[in-house]
Amino acid sequence: QAKIVILDEATAAIDHDTDQLLQQVVRSEFASSTVLTIAHRLDTVLDCDRILVFDQGHLVQNDTPAALVHAGTGIFFELVTEGGYSLDKQL
Repeated sequence: QAKIVILDEATAAIDHDTDQLLQQVVRSEFASSTVLTIAHRLDTVLDCDRILVFDQGHLVQNDTPAALVHAGTGIFFELVTEGGYSLDKQL
């Protein structure tokens, strides 16, 4: 089994339900691997262990999703709040 798995926009062209199914499969099949997920959809990364936010090629945020949201500022916080996500239920 791979030690590192990279998913680059793997769910960009599929519907929400299929995205959720794929995320469940990735979590179960690669539980002992490091999975790097590159995505624009927040649903795809909300349950990741860490979030790295890049802006114009520069790393601007790096922490757990909950910590980034609870900071109350920053790009990730703005995306989550503008997307209408329930902060307590989904993080």
